[in-house]
Amino acid sequence: MERAILCRNILLVLLTAGLTAGGAAIFMHTGNSTAFWAYLTVSVLLLAAVCILLAKNTRKAAYRSMEKLTRQLEDKGEKFAFSPEASGAAPEIEELSEHIRGICNQLVATQMKRRNQKRQFDFILANMNEGFLMVDTDKRVIALNGSAAQILGIQEDAAGRDLQEIIDDKDILEAVDKAIGKNKVTAFDVLAANGSIYSLNVKLVRNPNFVDRSCIMIALFDVTAERTALKQRQDFFSNASHELKTPITSILGFAELLEAGLVTEPEKAMDSVKIIRREARRMTRIIDDLLFISKLENDGDQAPVTQVNIRDLLEEIKEALMPSMMEKNITLEISGGEFSVPAAYGHMHNLFGNLIQNAVKYNVENGSVFVRVERDDKYMYLTVKDTGIGIPQEMQQRVFERFFRVDKGRSRSVGGTGLGLAIVKHIVSLYDGNVTLESALGKGTIITAKLRMDRIGA
Repeated sequence: MERAILCRNILLVLLTAGLTAGGAAIFMHTGNSTAFWAYLTVSVLLLAAVCILLAKNTRKAAYRSMEKLTRQLEDKGEKFAFSPEASGAAPEIEELSEHIRGICNQLVATQMKRRNQKRQFDFILANMNEGFLMVDTDKRVIALNGSAAQILGIQEDAAGRDLQEIIDDKDILEAVDKAIGKNKVTAFDVLAANGSIYSLNVKLVRNPNFVDRSCIMIALFDVTAERTALKQRQDFFSNASHELKTPITSILGFAELLEAGLVTEPEKAMDSVKIIRREARRMTRIIDDLLFISKLENDGDQAPVTQVNIRDLLEEIKEALMPSMMEKNITLEISGGEFSVPAAYGHMHNLFGNLIQNAVKYNVENGSVFVRVERDDKYMYLTVKDTGIGIPQEMQQRVFERFFRVDKGRSRSVGGTGLGLAIVKHIVSLYDGNVTLESALGKGTIITAKLRMDRIGA
Protein backbone atom coordinates (compact mmCIF):
# COMPACT_ATOMS: atom_id res chain seq x y z
CA MET A 1 0.00 0.00 0.00
CA GLU A 2 2.76 2.44 0.95
CA ARG A 3 4.60 1.53 -2.26
CA ALA A 4 1.47 2.28 -4.28
CA ILE A 5 1.06 5.63 -2.55
CA LEU A 6 4.74 6.40 -3.18
CA CYS A 7 4.43 5.56 -6.88
CA ARG A 8 1.28 7.62 -7.10
CA ASN A 9 2.96 10.61 -5.50
CA ILE A 10 5.97 10.30 -7.78
CA LEU A 11 3.71 10.19 -10.80
CA LEU A 12 1.79 13.23 -9.55
CA VAL A 13 5.00 15.18 -9.02
CA LEU A 14 6.26 14.29 -12.52
CA LEU A 15 2.97 15.25 -14.12
CA THR A 16 2.80 18.46 -12.11
CA ALA A 17 6.38 19.38 -13.06
CA GLY A 18 5.68 18.71 -16.73
CA LEU A 19 2.52 20.76 -16.74
CA THR A 20 4.26 23.54 -14.79
CA ALA A 21 7.07 23.69 -17.31
CA GLY A 22 4.54 23.92 -20.11
CA GLY A 23 2.69 26.75 -18.36
CA ALA A 24 5.88 28.62 -17.61
CA ALA A 25 6.95 28.29 -21.25
CA ILE A 26 3.64 29.75 -22.41
CA PHE A 27 3.86 32.61 -19.93
CA MET A 28 7.49 33.49 -20.60
CA HIS A 29 7.04 33.24 -24.38
CA THR A 30 3.83 35.26 -24.67
CA GLY A 31 3.64 37.20 -21.41
CA ASN A 32 -0.12 36.54 -21.52
CA SER A 33 -1.45 35.73 -18.04
CA THR A 34 -4.93 34.89 -19.41
CA ALA A 35 -3.49 32.15 -21.60
CA PHE A 36 -1.52 30.82 -18.65
CA TRP A 37 -4.51 30.57 -16.31
CA ALA A 38 -6.59 28.86 -19.00
CA TYR A 39 -3.76 26.39 -19.46
CA LEU A 40 -3.50 25.87 -15.69
CA THR A 41 -7.23 25.13 -15.39
CA VAL A 42 -7.00 22.48 -18.11
CA SER A 43 -3.94 21.04 -16.36
CA VAL A 44 -5.83 20.77 -13.08
CA LEU A 45 -8.61 18.86 -14.82
CA LEU A 46 -6.07 16.50 -16.31
CA LEU A 47 -4.44 15.97 -12.93
CA ALA A 48 -7.84 15.44 -11.45
CA ALA A 49 -8.50 12.66 -13.92
CA VAL A 50 -5.19 11.04 -13.03
CA CYS A 51 -5.92 11.32 -9.33
CA ILE A 52 -9.34 9.78 -9.81
CA LEU A 53 -7.86 6.85 -11.68
CA LEU A 54 -5.22 6.40 -8.98
CA ALA A 55 -7.72 6.57 -6.15
CA LYS A 56 -10.73 4.56 -7.24
CA ASN A 57 -11.91 4.03 -3.73
CA THR A 58 -12.28 7.81 -3.21
CA ARG A 59 -13.45 8.66 -6.68
CA LYS A 60 -16.54 10.61 -5.68
CA ALA A 61 -14.82 12.60 -2.94
CA ALA A 62 -11.87 13.31 -5.25
CA TYR A 63 -14.21 14.45 -7.99
CA ARG A 64 -15.98 16.89 -5.65
CA SER A 65 -12.67 18.22 -4.32
CA MET A 66 -11.25 18.64 -7.79
CA GLU A 67 -14.41 20.36 -8.92
CA LYS A 68 -14.10 22.77 -6.01
CA LEU A 69 -10.40 23.36 -6.77
CA THR A 70 -11.20 24.02 -10.44
CA ARG A 71 -13.86 26.60 -9.50
CA GLN A 72 -11.39 28.33 -7.20
CA LEU A 73 -8.88 28.60 -10.04
CA GLU A 74 -11.52 29.91 -12.43
CA ASP A 75 -12.90 32.45 -9.93
CA LYS A 76 -9.69 33.70 -8.32
CA GLY A 77 -7.13 33.37 -11.08
CA GLU A 78 -3.73 34.48 -9.83
CA LYS A 79 -5.25 35.29 -6.42
CA PHE A 80 -5.47 31.53 -5.88
CA ALA A 81 -1.81 31.66 -4.88
CA PHE A 82 -2.79 33.56 -1.71
CA SER A 83 -6.09 31.78 -0.89
CA PRO A 84 -6.33 29.27 1.99
CA GLU A 85 -6.14 25.57 1.17
CA ALA A 86 -9.32 23.61 0.67
CA SER A 87 -10.33 21.88 3.91
CA GLY A 88 -11.81 18.43 4.21
CA ALA A 89 -10.52 17.31 0.82
CA ALA A 90 -8.92 13.99 0.12
CA PRO A 91 -5.21 13.84 0.92
CA GLU A 92 -4.38 13.47 -2.76
CA ILE A 93 -6.30 16.60 -3.62
CA GLU A 94 -4.81 18.61 -0.78
CA GLU A 95 -1.35 17.53 -1.94
CA LEU A 96 -2.18 18.52 -5.51
CA SER A 97 -3.62 21.85 -4.32
CA GLU A 98 -0.42 22.53 -2.41
CA HIS A 99 1.66 21.82 -5.52
CA ILE A 100 -0.49 24.11 -7.66
CA ARG A 101 -0.40 26.86 -5.04
CA GLY A 102 3.39 26.72 -4.97
CA ILE A 103 3.52 26.92 -8.75
CA CYS A 104 1.12 29.87 -8.68
CA ASN A 105 3.29 31.66 -6.14
CA GLN A 106 6.33 31.31 -8.38
CA LEU A 107 4.50 32.43 -11.50
CA VAL A 108 2.80 35.36 -9.76
CA ALA A 109 6.21 36.51 -8.52
CA THR A 110 7.59 36.17 -12.05
CA GLN A 111 4.64 38.07 -13.45
CA MET A 112 5.05 40.89 -10.93
CA LYS A 113 8.75 41.09 -11.78
CA ARG A 114 7.93 41.33 -15.49
CA ARG A 115 5.34 44.03 -14.82
CA ASN A 116 7.82 46.05 -12.76
CA GLN A 117 10.45 45.69 -15.48
CA LYS A 118 7.94 46.82 -18.11
CA ARG A 119 6.94 49.84 -16.01
CA GLN A 120 10.60 50.77 -15.57
CA PHE A 121 11.22 50.32 -19.30
CA ASP A 122 8.16 52.45 -20.17
CA PHE A 123 9.25 55.15 -17.71
CA ILE A 124 12.78 55.31 -19.10
CA LEU A 125 11.50 55.27 -22.68
CA ALA A 126 9.02 58.08 -22.03
CA ASN A 127 11.62 60.32 -20.36
CA MET A 128 14.41 59.88 -22.91
CA ASN A 129 15.44 62.98 -24.85
CA GLU A 130 16.69 60.65 -27.55
CA GLY A 131 14.22 59.17 -29.97
CA PHE A 132 13.66 55.39 -29.81
CA LEU A 133 11.69 53.25 -32.25
CA MET A 134 11.64 49.45 -32.55
CA VAL A 135 10.06 47.41 -35.34
CA ASP A 136 9.96 43.67 -36.02
CA THR A 137 11.22 41.96 -39.16
CA ASP A 138 7.76 42.45 -40.72
CA LYS A 139 8.24 46.23 -40.24
CA ARG A 140 5.53 46.48 -37.60
CA VAL A 141 6.13 48.94 -34.79
CA ILE A 142 6.85 47.21 -31.48
CA ALA A 143 7.59 50.26 -29.35
CA LEU A 144 8.36 53.96 -29.65
CA ASN A 145 8.68 56.95 -27.34
CA GLY A 146 7.37 60.48 -27.49
CA SER A 147 10.68 61.93 -28.64
CA ALA A 148 10.76 59.66 -31.71
CA ALA A 149 7.14 60.49 -32.50
CA GLN A 150 7.86 64.23 -32.28
CA ILE A 151 11.08 64.07 -34.31
CA LEU A 152 9.64 61.90 -37.07
CA GLY A 153 6.20 63.52 -37.03
CA ILE A 154 4.18 60.38 -36.21
CA GLN A 155 1.54 59.49 -33.63
CA GLU A 156 2.62 58.02 -30.28
CA ASP A 157 -0.06 55.30 -30.56
CA ALA A 158 1.57 53.84 -33.66
CA ALA A 159 2.51 50.56 -31.93
CA GLY A 160 1.32 47.57 -33.97
CA ARG A 161 1.06 49.53 -37.22
CA ASP A 162 3.12 49.02 -40.35
CA LEU A 163 6.14 51.32 -40.49
CA GLN A 164 5.46 52.18 -44.14
CA GLU A 165 2.02 53.51 -43.19
CA ILE A 166 3.32 56.06 -40.71
CA ILE A 167 6.68 57.08 -42.25
CA ASP A 168 7.17 58.21 -45.84
CA ASP A 169 10.90 58.94 -45.55
CA LYS A 170 12.60 56.80 -48.20
CA ASP A 171 16.00 56.93 -46.49
CA ILE A 172 14.61 55.50 -43.25
CA LEU A 173 12.66 52.76 -45.01
CA GLU A 174 15.69 51.80 -47.12
CA ALA A 175 17.86 51.69 -43.99
CA VAL A 176 15.35 49.32 -42.35
CA ASP A 177 15.37 47.10 -45.45
CA LYS A 178 19.17 46.96 -45.39
CA ALA A 179 19.14 46.06 -41.70
CA ILE A 180 16.64 43.23 -42.29
CA GLY A 181 18.11 41.88 -45.52
CA LYS A 182 21.84 42.51 -45.10
CA ASN A 183 22.24 43.12 -41.34
CA LYS A 184 23.74 46.49 -42.29
CA VAL A 185 24.05 49.34 -39.78
CA THR A 186 23.06 52.71 -41.25
CA ALA A 187 23.55 56.20 -39.80
CA PHE A 188 22.64 59.59 -41.28
CA ASP A 189 21.33 62.99 -40.20
CA VAL A 190 17.68 64.01 -40.29
CA LEU A 191 16.20 67.48 -39.82
CA ALA A 192 13.33 67.70 -37.32
CA ALA A 193 10.37 70.02 -37.72
CA ASN A 194 11.75 72.35 -35.02
CA GLY A 195 15.00 72.82 -36.94
CA SER A 196 17.12 70.52 -34.74
CA ILE A 197 19.48 68.03 -36.35
CA TYR A 198 19.35 64.38 -35.26
CA SER A 199 21.67 61.51 -36.06
CA LEU A 200 19.52 58.50 -36.96
CA ASN A 201 20.99 55.02 -36.40
CA VAL A 202 19.33 51.85 -37.73
CA LYS A 203 20.55 48.48 -36.49
CA LEU A 204 19.38 44.85 -36.42
CA VAL A 205 19.29 43.46 -32.87
CA ARG A 206 19.20 39.74 -32.14
CA ASN A 207 18.08 38.42 -28.76
CA PRO A 208 16.73 34.95 -27.94
CA ASN A 209 14.51 36.46 -25.25
CA PHE A 210 12.48 38.39 -27.82
CA VAL A 211 9.32 36.81 -29.12
CA ASP A 212 10.45 37.35 -32.72
CA ARG A 213 14.12 36.62 -31.91
CA SER A 214 15.25 39.75 -33.78
CA CYS A 215 14.06 43.29 -34.35
CA ILE A 216 15.18 46.61 -35.85
CA MET A 217 16.16 49.37 -33.45
CA ILE A 218 16.07 53.00 -34.64
CA ALA A 219 17.72 55.54 -32.33
CA LEU A 220 17.82 59.32 -32.84
CA PHE A 221 20.40 61.50 -31.06
CA ASP A 222 20.35 65.30 -31.01
CA VAL A 223 23.56 66.49 -32.70
CA THR A 224 22.49 70.07 -33.39
CA ALA A 225 25.23 71.58 -31.21
CA GLU A 226 27.94 69.38 -32.72
CA ARG A 227 26.87 70.05 -36.30
CA THR A 228 26.52 73.79 -35.65
CA ALA A 229 29.96 73.92 -34.04
CA LEU A 230 31.44 72.00 -36.97
CA LYS A 231 29.93 74.42 -39.48
CA GLN A 232 31.13 77.38 -37.44
CA ARG A 233 34.66 75.97 -37.43
CA GLN A 234 34.53 75.37 -41.16
CA ASP A 235 33.20 78.88 -41.80
CA PHE A 236 35.79 80.33 -39.44
CA PHE A 237 38.75 78.69 -41.17
CA SER A 238 37.35 79.57 -44.57
CA ASN A 239 36.84 83.23 -43.63
CA ALA A 240 40.15 83.50 -41.78
CA SER A 241 42.02 82.04 -44.78
CA HIS A 242 40.28 84.48 -47.10
CA GLU A 243 40.95 87.49 -44.86
CA LEU A 244 44.65 86.62 -44.52
CA LYS A 245 45.07 85.77 -48.18
CA THR A 246 44.18 89.30 -49.35
CA PRO A 247 46.97 91.18 -47.50
CA ILE A 248 49.46 88.39 -48.19
CA THR A 249 48.75 88.70 -51.92
CA SER A 250 49.37 92.46 -51.78
CA ILE A 251 52.57 92.06 -49.77
CA LEU A 252 53.96 89.40 -52.12
CA GLY A 253 53.01 91.38 -55.22
CA PHE A 254 54.69 94.63 -54.24
CA ALA A 255 57.67 92.83 -52.74
CA GLU A 256 58.24 90.98 -56.04
CA LEU A 257 58.01 94.26 -57.99
CA LEU A 258 60.64 95.84 -55.74
CA GLU A 259 62.84 92.75 -55.85
CA ALA A 260 62.70 92.59 -59.66
CA GLY A 261 63.68 96.27 -59.93
CA LEU A 262 60.51 97.13 -61.82
CA VAL A 263 59.83 100.09 -59.51
CA THR A 264 62.69 102.53 -60.15
CA GLU A 265 61.22 105.85 -59.10
CA PRO A 266 61.88 106.57 -55.40
CA GLU A 267 58.37 107.88 -54.77
CA LYS A 268 56.68 104.82 -56.26
CA ALA A 269 59.06 102.56 -54.40
CA MET A 270 58.14 104.33 -51.16
CA ASP A 271 54.44 103.92 -51.97
CA SER A 272 55.00 100.19 -52.45
CA VAL A 273 56.75 99.99 -49.07
CA LYS A 274 53.86 101.85 -47.43
CA ILE A 275 51.37 99.41 -48.93
CA ILE A 276 53.44 96.45 -47.70
CA ARG A 277 53.57 97.98 -44.21
CA ARG A 278 49.82 98.71 -44.23
CA GLU A 279 48.90 95.18 -45.26
CA ALA A 280 51.35 93.68 -42.75
CA ARG A 281 49.71 95.72 -39.99
CA ARG A 282 46.32 94.57 -41.16
CA MET A 283 47.47 90.95 -40.92
CA THR A 284 48.81 91.63 -37.45
CA ARG A 285 45.46 93.07 -36.34
CA ILE A 286 43.59 90.05 -37.70
CA ILE A 287 45.94 87.63 -35.94
CA ASP A 288 45.81 89.62 -32.68
CA ASP A 289 42.01 89.65 -32.77
CA LEU A 290 41.89 85.91 -33.48
CA LEU A 291 44.22 85.22 -30.57
CA PHE A 292 42.13 87.43 -28.29
CA ILE A 293 38.91 85.64 -29.22
CA SER A 294 40.65 82.30 -28.68
CA LYS A 295 41.67 83.40 -25.17
CA LEU A 296 38.12 84.49 -24.39
CA GLU A 297 36.71 81.16 -25.54
CA ASN A 298 39.23 79.16 -23.50
CA ASP A 299 38.29 79.55 -19.83
CA GLY A 300 37.31 83.17 -20.33
CA ASP A 301 40.90 84.39 -20.69
CA GLN A 302 42.20 84.43 -17.13
CA ALA A 303 43.58 87.96 -17.40
CA PRO A 304 44.68 89.77 -14.23
CA VAL A 305 42.01 91.97 -12.62
CA THR A 306 42.86 95.59 -11.77
CA GLN A 307 40.97 98.77 -10.97
CA VAL A 308 40.29 100.25 -14.41
CA ASN A 309 39.48 103.96 -14.49
CA ILE A 310 36.82 104.20 -17.19
CA ARG A 311 37.24 107.92 -17.89
CA ASP A 312 41.01 107.59 -18.33
CA LEU A 313 40.46 104.63 -20.64
CA LEU A 314 38.01 106.61 -22.78
CA GLU A 315 40.41 109.54 -23.08
CA GLU A 316 43.20 107.15 -24.08
CA ILE A 317 41.05 105.64 -26.85
CA LYS A 318 39.98 109.10 -28.03
CA GLU A 319 43.60 110.22 -28.31
CA ALA A 320 44.52 107.12 -30.33
CA LEU A 321 41.64 107.75 -32.75
CA MET A 322 42.34 111.46 -33.14
CA PRO A 323 44.11 111.16 -36.55
CA SER A 324 41.15 109.25 -38.02
CA MET A 325 38.66 111.76 -36.59
CA MET A 326 40.62 114.74 -37.92
CA GLU A 327 40.77 113.19 -41.38
CA LYS A 328 36.96 113.11 -41.59
CA ASN A 329 36.30 116.05 -39.22
CA ILE A 330 34.43 113.85 -36.74
CA THR A 331 33.69 115.03 -33.20
CA LEU A 332 33.67 112.66 -30.22
CA GLU A 333 31.71 113.59 -27.09
CA ILE A 334 32.19 111.59 -23.85
CA SER A 335 29.92 111.76 -20.80
CA GLY A 336 30.02 109.77 -17.57
CA GLY A 337 32.59 107.17 -16.70
CA GLU A 338 33.90 109.02 -13.64
CA PHE A 339 34.53 105.78 -11.75
CA SER A 340 36.72 102.68 -11.65
CA VAL A 341 35.72 99.04 -11.99
CA PRO A 342 37.54 95.85 -11.01
CA ALA A 343 38.15 94.19 -14.39
CA ALA A 344 40.76 92.96 -16.83
CA TYR A 345 42.21 96.02 -18.55
CA GLY A 346 42.52 94.22 -21.90
CA HIS A 347 38.84 93.29 -21.82
CA MET A 348 37.70 96.85 -21.14
CA HIS A 349 40.09 98.34 -23.70
CA ASN A 350 38.87 95.96 -26.44
CA LEU A 351 35.22 96.48 -25.51
CA PHE A 352 35.32 100.30 -25.52
CA GLY A 353 37.93 100.53 -28.27
CA ASN A 354 36.11 98.37 -30.82
CA LEU A 355 32.75 100.10 -30.35
CA ILE A 356 34.18 103.63 -30.55
CA GLN A 357 36.53 102.74 -33.41
CA ASN A 358 33.64 101.32 -35.47
CA ALA A 359 31.61 104.48 -34.79
CA VAL A 360 34.46 106.55 -36.23
CA LYS A 361 35.35 104.24 -39.15
CA TYR A 362 31.83 103.94 -40.51
CA ASN A 363 30.82 107.54 -39.92
CA VAL A 364 30.27 110.23 -42.54
CA GLU A 365 32.22 113.43 -43.16
CA ASN A 366 31.62 115.99 -40.40
CA GLY A 367 29.87 113.31 -38.35
CA SER A 368 29.57 112.89 -34.60
CA VAL A 369 30.08 110.14 -32.02
CA PHE A 370 28.49 110.22 -28.56
CA VAL A 371 29.75 107.93 -25.78
CA ARG A 372 28.02 107.63 -22.42
CA VAL A 373 28.99 105.35 -19.51
CA GLU A 374 26.88 104.91 -16.36
CA ARG A 375 26.65 102.47 -13.50
CA ASP A 376 24.40 101.39 -10.66
CA ASP A 377 24.78 98.84 -7.88
CA LYS A 378 24.66 95.89 -10.29
CA TYR A 379 25.42 96.98 -13.83
CA MET A 380 27.64 99.21 -15.93
CA TYR A 381 26.02 100.65 -19.07
CA LEU A 382 27.95 101.73 -22.16
CA THR A 383 26.19 103.50 -25.03
CA VAL A 384 27.92 104.46 -28.29
CA LYS A 385 25.88 106.49 -30.79
CA ASP A 386 27.06 107.66 -34.21
CA THR A 387 25.73 109.55 -37.20
CA GLY A 388 27.21 107.08 -39.66
CA ILE A 389 26.02 105.04 -42.61
CA GLY A 390 23.83 102.73 -40.54
CA ILE A 391 23.09 99.02 -40.94
CA PRO A 392 20.25 97.50 -43.02
CA GLN A 393 17.53 95.81 -40.96
CA GLU A 394 18.10 92.39 -42.55
CA MET A 395 21.77 92.40 -41.56
CA GLN A 396 21.52 93.61 -37.98
CA GLN A 397 21.27 90.10 -36.52
CA ARG A 398 24.55 89.03 -38.16
CA VAL A 399 26.89 91.92 -37.41
CA PHE A 400 28.18 90.16 -34.27
CA GLU A 401 29.33 87.13 -36.29
CA ARG A 402 33.03 86.72 -36.92
CA PHE A 403 34.19 88.16 -40.27
CA PHE A 404 30.70 89.36 -41.21
CA ARG A 405 30.69 92.72 -42.96
CA VAL A 406 27.78 94.84 -44.14
CA ASP A 407 29.91 96.38 -46.92
CA LYS A 408 33.02 94.26 -47.52
CA GLY A 409 34.67 96.74 -49.85
CA ARG A 410 34.23 99.66 -47.45
CA SER A 411 35.33 97.59 -44.46
CA ARG A 412 38.60 96.61 -46.11
CA SER A 413 39.25 100.17 -47.28
CA VAL A 414 39.01 101.45 -43.68
CA GLY A 415 41.10 98.61 -42.32
CA GLY A 416 38.39 96.58 -40.61
CA THR A 417 39.09 92.97 -39.64
CA GLY A 418 35.47 91.84 -39.32
CA LEU A 419 36.14 90.68 -35.74
CA GLY A 420 35.46 93.81 -33.67
CA LEU A 421 31.81 93.22 -32.80
CA ALA A 422 32.44 89.49 -32.33
CA ILE A 423 35.01 90.44 -29.67
CA VAL A 424 32.50 92.84 -28.09
CA LYS A 425 29.89 90.07 -27.87
CA HIS A 426 32.39 87.66 -26.27
CA ILE A 427 33.49 90.19 -23.66
CA VAL A 428 29.92 91.17 -22.73
CA SER A 429 29.00 87.49 -22.36
CA LEU A 430 32.07 86.91 -20.21
CA TYR A 431 30.80 89.59 -17.82
CA ASP A 432 27.28 88.11 -17.75
CA GLY A 433 25.75 90.96 -19.73
CA ASN A 434 24.13 91.64 -23.07
CA VAL A 435 24.52 93.95 -26.05
CA THR A 436 21.77 95.53 -28.17
CA LEU A 437 21.84 97.36 -31.48
CA GLU A 438 19.53 99.96 -33.03
CA SER A 439 20.25 101.22 -36.51
CA ALA A 440 18.68 102.70 -39.62
CA LEU A 441 20.32 102.92 -43.02
CA GLY A 442 21.76 106.39 -43.52
CA LYS A 443 20.78 107.57 -40.03
CA GLY A 444 23.43 106.07 -37.76
CA THR A 445 23.72 103.35 -35.16
CA ILE A 446 23.27 103.03 -31.38
CA ILE A 447 24.95 100.12 -29.56
CA THR A 448 24.34 99.57 -25.84
CA ALA A 449 26.33 97.11 -23.73
CA LYS A 450 25.31 96.13 -20.20
CA LEU A 451 27.81 94.35 -17.91
CA ARG A 452 27.11 92.84 -14.50
CA MET A 453 29.14 94.80 -11.95
CA ASP A 454 29.27 92.14 -9.24
CA ARG A 455 30.53 89.65 -11.87
CA ILE A 456 33.24 91.91 -13.25
CA GLY A 457 36.60 90.38 -12.50
CA ALA A 458 34.98 87.29 -10.99
